[in-house]
Amino acid sequence: MSEAALLNGVCQIGIATTQPDAIVAFYRDILGAPVLFEASGMTFMRIGATSVMIGGVPDAKPPSGDVIIYFEPADWDATNARLEAAGVAFIRDAMVVQRDGSREHMLRPFSDPEGRPIYLHGWRSV
Repeated sequence: MSEAALLNGVCQIGIATTQPDAIVAFYRDILGAPVLFEASGMTFMRIGATSVMIGGVPDAKPPSGDVIIYFEPADWDATNARLEAAGVAFIRDAMVVQRDGSREHMLRPFSDPEGRPIYLHGWRSV
């Protein structure tokens, strides 16, 4: 008999930054995340079912790559085109992780203005 899951999902990601205005602008203007509200020096945004909290921390450590954020695009090709047009510097071309009939599971890395690793991670039609 299996036990019920303890966790339902990831409800929020917190980003501590020395550049809150730049990181909020990146998530809002480049990634299209709507701002939900601001409180106590923190900005709360929404991507899918997950809240993203961005908070200014004067002595925040620089991103080290120990946490990587993976975003699933609603439409692989449209999202890539929009991000490229917005000036996102992708680190390399998209990589095929898996093929399944008429679609491919893809990864494509980039980073936020402070260097945090981010990947587009999802399926595209072939």
